[in-house]
Amino acid sequence: MGNAKVIDPVARVAVIIPIFGRHHLTRAVLTDLARDEGIYDVWLIDNGGDFEREEASVTIVRPATNLGWARSCNYGVQAAWGKSYVGFVLMNNDVRLSQSFVKGLIAAQLATGGDVIGPMYDHNWPHQRGTYVGGAFSYRARTTERTVPFVDGTCMYVQRHVFERVGVLDEQHWPKYEWGCDKDFALRVRVAGGLVWVTERSYLNHFGRQTAATLEGYSEFEAERENDLGMTTKWGPSWLDLLYEGFSDVPRRGLVQDRLASLE
Repeated sequence: MGNAKVIDPVARVAVIIPIFGRHHLTRAVLTDLARDEGIYDVWLIDNGGDFEREEASVTIVRPATNLGWARSCNYGVQAAWGKSYVGFVLMNNDVRLSQSFVKGLIAAQLATGGDVIGPMYDHNWPHQRGTYVGGAFSYRARTTERTVPFVDGTCMYVQRHVFERVGVLDEQHWPKYEWGCDKDFALRVRVAGGLVWVTERSYLNHFGRQTAATLEGYSEFEAERENDLGMTTKWGPSWLDLLYEGFSDVPRRGLVQDRLASLE
């Protein structure tokens, strides 16, 4: 324990949350974040332009148009960049968080030296799920981490130097549904020599598609096709093998992919 790193009380991270309506979800996750001690600043990317501030500590940035998830995350990182944050938590608003959630992500990064850190959760990808499927508030943290092929874009903690090295999220190859952005980003990090980790120190409930599913013409089948097309265009027809290279024990399909396969 003598060489263990501790959280620097001066170093801060930015929590970037894109929002578009559904303000009850935003207020709920802000309540969860407020339980963490002041090691972070929250930046809301208000794509609807109608979120009414209640928390003086929250910075609200209002783009001129609805940017969607990936562009909003990039917009938020750019807006917050000059504050010299050591890292950025990119997070959906349709989540509830375990206690000391952000602190857990930071502690995991310090313990592993990881480039990208994701929490455990109750949603799609099996490498981020465990035996616990209850409410986030009652989750009991464990000081356990493991490397994974990628983490769900629902929430990922990215070190500042990673954006400097590999760039921000790809806004071009998945223009509508953006399902491939998280896989692509993790793959770029790994190709550049970095590592992606999941930690059991932090956990979230993800309610899933709370905003996207309300948009006209939303289709999970189309989203999955766009994911595959974008990854194939960028990484080649063997992109799935490349994504899971070195992770032969990790299932390649999540709950959504299993459900869509059963409907075909």
